[in-house]
Amino acid sequence: MTKCRICFQTETEWDEDSLDEHLLGSHAADETSVRAVYSDRYDRLFEEGEPADLGDEDDSEPDDSGSVDRIGTPMDDGPAMDDDLLDSAYGKKWYMIGVGGAGNNIMDAILLRKNTLERNNEERAMVWRGGLAGYGMLNTNIAELEQTYYAQELKQYSRNDLLPNAIIGFGVQDYSGMGRRWDLGEKVVRADFEEGNPFRDRWDMDPQDIRDAQAIMFVHSVTKGTGCGSTPPLAEKVREEVLSDDYVIDKALLSSVVIPSAEDKFGGRARTNGAVGLARISQTADAIIPFNNERLQDVQGDVKPRIDGIEKYNPPQYTELNKPLVAYLEAFTMSSTPQIVDQDATMSIQGEVFDVSDSFRPVEDKYPLDIDREYTPAVILAPVLGRSRDAKLDKSSLEIMVRNTLFQNRLSDFDPTTAWGGTFIVYGPEEKMEQVSPYVNDNTLREIIGGDEFLNVDDVSSAGSIDIHVSQMVIPYLDDVYLWGALWNPRMPSLEAMYDHAKQLKEEGNNQQAENLRDIWHLVDPLFSCLGRENMA
Repeated sequence: MTKCRICFQTETEWDEDSLDEHLLGSHAADETSVRAVYSDRYDRLFEEGEPADLGDEDDSEPDDSGSVDRIGTPMDDGPAMDDDLLDSAYGKKWYMIGVGGAGNNIMDAILLRKNTLERNNEERAMVWRGGLAGYGMLNTNIAELEQTYYAQELKQYSRNDLLPNAIIGFGVQDYSGMGRRWDLGEKVVRADFEEGNPFRDRWDMDPQDIRDAQAIMFVHSVTKGTGCGSTPPLAEKVREEVLSDDYVIDKALLSSVVIPSAEDKFGGRARTNGAVGLARISQTADAIIPFNNERLQDVQGDVKPRIDGIEKYNPPQYTELNKPLVAYLEAFTMSSTPQIVDQDATMSIQGEVFDVSDSFRPVEDKYPLDIDREYTPAVILAPVLGRSRDAKLDKSSLEIMVRNTLFQNRLSDFDPTTAWGGTFIVYGPEEKMEQVSPYVNDNTLREIIGGDEFLNVDDVSSAGSIDIHVSQMVIPYLDDVYLWGALWNPRMPSLEAMYDHAKQLKEEGNNQQAENLRDIWHLVDPLFSCLGRENMA
């Protein structure tokens, strides 16, 4: 029995042989959706208006061996997609929302990167066009919004345009920011939803595009009032007010967040806000990707992409920091740019299917059972991105690339030997992937990553195991081989410093900030008590 993936009528199911009849009867007026979701059936059902014999379908399963032949062989998914389908949001990877000053700057950097690739007619522009279902910016500070590429060039918004389209707390605050008060950032979001749903009624974001995306990504910081305070209730409202409740499993929701350094250069309030913001977004998000400004500054230049115009729109201290962050998200986007949306992407990006949920679902059932825990926290994904320029790739060069990735190009501060495992993607041009693929297929690359100086899979005291998943892809328009990774729940000094500072304030403080912490401490402990291998069930 097969359920229609277009209308998702849970009360009705069809035999495989009658699914074609259902598509013709119920979805004949929406050939675009049929072509997107059932590309294998589209040709014979709708091409030239003549349905083919309903008994001729090939139900064989696709080869999942991961071999070079499969990776390098173009797949026949039907006719090339037209521009209307390519420009639609259906099935694309992300809907991205930048919240607060940092989130707006990072979202600007992403959009400028997309524009740079498109203006230079680079093939990888298809990554963002085929991967970005939509985007939006939100802030409590009108002056910050006015300075963005999004406002000045993409939307050409005046101040009066920004007020209804991108302001949090419209009519209930003076549009000058939240003064690093997370509690005020939460309050203005709640006020926005008291009279309706601003995603539907006001903000420049189409709820249908949000629903059509594979996943939602919030981009923000946790050091100030808007990113820290407003993002968690926004994520909650996306779940409650925007996303359909027709699904058994919720749509993936991720948070890419900039965190303070482990050193005290940001001050005590930033540390407290960081602990609060991460804990509160952890209740709604499935996964959190923390980027550390100190690490972003130290990564090598070979993972800093070209982003024209970033110097104009990003503050000077962040122009170089945001480049490797964008590179990481671009690789994440490329990992499963929907092939149903763009035939060119189907013919060029080949490899193992890597869904957004592949980055966090495998670790969810590793959490210890704790009936006293307030909620099951989001998975922390420690980001890494490395590159090898070697013309000849053997085991030795792969070991060097793994070392470069896990140590020199960590985009946050963490100890890889404490991770619960991780997900990795190795990708590059076909001629180089032909050299790499045998090492993936025989598990050599997995064994290198799991070695005692890297993830050290043998060092586990519990009954659990340290799992490492490695996918591979051919990306013909690249020159070098890259290794992208997300490590699960490692110990992170920056996060531990935030937690320790907040805990001391909670226990010893005698002010309103300490009282606010005490009120929500039951939300803080679950996230921070799950970091490090010793906390794995």
